[in-house]
Amino acid sequence: MFLKERYESDELKVLKVLKTRLDLPEKENQYYLNLQKGFEGEVMFDGYLHQVGIQTIVLNDLLLEWSHSHFQIDSIMILQQLIKLFEVKNFEGEYYFDGDKLKKLNGTEIKNPLLQLERNVSLLRQLLNSIGIKIPIEPYLIFVNPDFTLYQAPLDSRIILPTNLNRFIEKINKRISALNQYHVRLSEKLLASHITKSPYSKVPHYDYSQLRKGVFCQTCGTGIAEYHSLILTCPKCGKPVNTKSALLRSIEEYQTLFPSEKLSTNTIYEWSGELISKRTIGQTLKENLIVSGYGQWSYYE
Repeated sequence: MFLKERYESDELKVLKVLKTRLDLPEKENQYYLNLQKGFEGEVMFDGYLHQVGIQTIVLNDLLLEWSHSHFQIDSIMILQQLIKLFEVKNFEGEYYFDGDKLKKLNGTEIKNPLLQLERNVSLLRQLLNSIGIKIPIEPYLIFVNPDFTLYQAPLDSRIILPTNLNRFIEKINKRISALNQYHVRLSEKLLASHITKSPYSKVPHYDYSQLRKGVFCQTCGTGIAEYHSLILTCPKCGKPVNTKSALLRSIEEYQTLFPSEKLSTNTIYEWSGELISKRTIGQTLKENLIVSGYGQWSYYE
């Protein structure tokens, strides 16, 4: 049972919108791409976890703190007698271990996820002990990308390669796991400890005036210059999009970047590059949001 599902973080949502409406510096753009790829890998692993048929509780994307140290956990699976802790990586290409260092085949050293996994296990164990819970923790480093190759992996580590994932799930399904109120309370305590606002956010500063206005193709990010009737067509990739669907996405993007700002027909008209009529915008806002105020002072929530 997935008690805490996985969703895009607020940071990823903001960066995804900024990617289209702002020329991100190379460093921020690479950070966005890494976040997006990491999220896609975690979603891929969720697909495997959904194949588990025994009684479990799965908690995704937990941000916890112990002794003034924050730690992010990709997934936790609670079983009858233990917790499985998963660190998920969506690396691709060829890598190898050189002692306790992880390197690309060209010799470039990257941060060793095994060290991160050990840190998470230690902090989680201390956090659980502080609330009177003693349960074994099994850590696993999961590589999900089928285009990933690892050489010289430590034999004593809990590394699961893409070719071993199906076998790994089959092994879990062979366990006996009957959950009770103890496990429910454990999951509730972990959820209560979850921190909703990450201290690690790296979203660059932005303001309304510097952002590109318009409606953009969701597939390739190209600005759409014109539309006919109920359909918008991307001038680059040619993908047709329903006008109201594109408008709703544009409204959602504005709310993502400016969550405290009031929405009005004029605001969205300018935000969408004056491409879609105010009448269509007004109707869409009325159909999907709650109106407050009256006449030219009305806004939507």
